[in-house]
Amino acid sequence: MDDDRALPGPTEFELVPTRILYIHGIGGIGGAERDLLAMLGALDRGEWEPHVACPFHTPLSDSLAKANVSRHPLALGPWRKWYSPLLRWHDVKNLRAMLGDVAPTLIHVNDIWWVPHTISAVRGSSGLRRAVVAHVRQEIEPQKVRRYRLETVDGVIAISRQVEQALIAGGVARESLRTIYSGLPPAKVGVPTANRTAVCRALRVPDDAVLLGTVAHLFPRKGYDVMLRALPSILRAVPSVHYLIIGTGERAYEEELKALAKRLRIDERVHFVGFQDEVTPFLSALSLYVHPARMEGFGIAVVEALAAGKAVVATRVGGLPEIVDDGRTGLLVTPNHPVELTAAILSLLRDEPRRKIMEERGVQVARERFTVTASVAAMERLYHQLMKGGQERR
Repeated sequence: MDDDRALPGPTEFELVPTRILYIHGIGGIGGAERDLLAMLGALDRGEWEPHVACPFHTPLSDSLAKANVSRHPLALGPWRKWYSPLLRWHDVKNLRAMLGDVAPTLIHVNDIWWVPHTISAVRGSSGLRRAVVAHVRQEIEPQKVRRYRLETVDGVIAISRQVEQALIAGGVARESLRTIYSGLPPAKVGVPTANRTAVCRALRVPDDAVLLGTVAHLFPRKGYDVMLRALPSILRAVPSVHYLIIGTGERAYEEELKALAKRLRIDERVHFVGFQDEVTPFLSALSLYVHPARMEGFGIAVVEALAAGKAVVATRVGGLPEIVDDGRTGLLVTPNHPVELTAAILSLLRDEPRRKIMEERGVQVARERFTVTASVAAMERLYHQLMKGGQERR
């Protein structure tokens, strides 16, 4: 007998990657989606096998295909609208069937909106109960924690310390909670300045225009209307200013913004750039980044602005004070306050030496504190902890 034939082949010793299903019910791309794509790109595919359930034929689905991530079509309606009880059973049924087909070891819900669907689907499925991780990406009031069943999941990721404290106050156990900042790939930090002239020509603005900009979904909580109300005073002081709105979202809010710009007679200075697969060229072209949000759990776009070498004016809400070092990498202002926003923007536009110092510090902060490598390492530690506790979920 040949002894070699009795030995196991090399493939018998190979580890099988752990299958994770990420659930995301929105097809557009904003901060949460860019962060998901960055995390998936940094995962060790030898250890993890990511799958994503999301709406098909959308920018997110297309980006996942380019990243060679397995996708599964899923549309989930809202859980708490007045009509939701009429539809949620169908969504839960579809998700439960997907869980049977994909058979993930772990489930990572990429935002709170789909946690109730997921918990209902998991508890109704046969076999071992999969561990569920919920990613909380926005400010949340403690009383809303139980509405989205966040206290029932196995692991919770808070996007900032401010969100973490609200979750604890709402009943999430400290031992199941981790605060993990969103991060950027190292290659995106301190990248060379893009061709500003090309950006200006694409926007049909003068090469010497002073460009301000915001990257965010078009939702009222992002505060675009506050910036528009500040813009007339800014233009009186700096007539060459143009403002870029980079993102898509609610059509009604977009139309409201366009109507407001027209009433304020600033419509020629406001540019709706729409969704951009790569925002760095636009960020690099800015003179100053502005984030006028009324609510913001973290603000990955602000990190991207720092990484692109831009000083930031942002509101003092949510996780933004954890990103912007007030007076060192930018300025923080009161939300929903056009006058204060105007003053902060003008103070930095008028003081180029101070702005340049902030820009240099911002790149350093992005490099030291906000890398996707650190984010994914922390996330993987949580995954491993949940897998060790899997026997308790039989």
